[in-house]
Amino acid sequence: MTTLRPLAGLDALAHRVVQLVWLNLWWSMLTLLGGIVLGIGPASVGAHAVASAWARGDQDVDVPRTMWAHWRSHWGRSAGMGLLAIALATSLAVTWWMSRGVPPIPSAVTQGIVLLTALLLAVTLPYLPWVLEQIEPGARPRVSVIVASALAHALSRPVLSIALVAAWVGWPTLLIVSGWPGLLPVVGAGVPFAVSAWCLHRALPHPSTAQPVSVSADGSPAPRPHAPATRP
Repeated sequence: MTTLRPLAGLDALAHRVVQLVWLNLWWSMLTLLGGIVLGIGPASVGAHAVASAWARGDQDVDVPRTMWAHWRSHWGRSAGMGLLAIALATSLAVTWWMSRGVPPIPSAVTQGIVLLTALLLAVTLPYLPWVLEQIEPGARPRVSVIVASALAHALSRPVLSIALVAAWVGWPTLLIVSGWPGLLPVVGAGVPFAVSAWCLHRALPHPSTAQPVSVSADGSPAPRPHAPATRP
């Protein structure tokens, strides 16, 4: 019995590694299917849905089918969110680079604003798939509502936000520093997705049990009805 326990642990570890590689592979393919710029958002929502299922204990989730279903159902919103995030990150990078050629005081002010905006963007992005999963199928919320909701969750949980940013930045950096950059296309995104989903599952209510994000006809947030009181 004692001899079989390490073998069972190794088997479980190998199974989890295969899952992460499989998740990374499908995330890459769905990202390429959308032309990278328009595919990274829907692919990330699908990957988050699979990793969330793993965090809930569902180890037999169908990765291709689940990711493809979320890729299609969340295409419009998530593609736009991904495009917006890429455009904003590119704009920040260009602004930072161009600020190096201006006088010291304007340069310091500009770089400070860019750094603050980049930090807010970094802590907001890991929450976006979680927020997108909570939107009702027929709802059409504004992009500002989705971003504001993700940012509000990020700022209200600073420790969780730091952990998520550390996972997304630290894992690829660790692979590069340790001399294994070739593993980035294999598990570069799978591990951060799994860690992020596990942390969000432990800290936030899951979309299946949480109140969905409701919006009114003009796209603004609508107040949720209170649950009826139950008699003892």
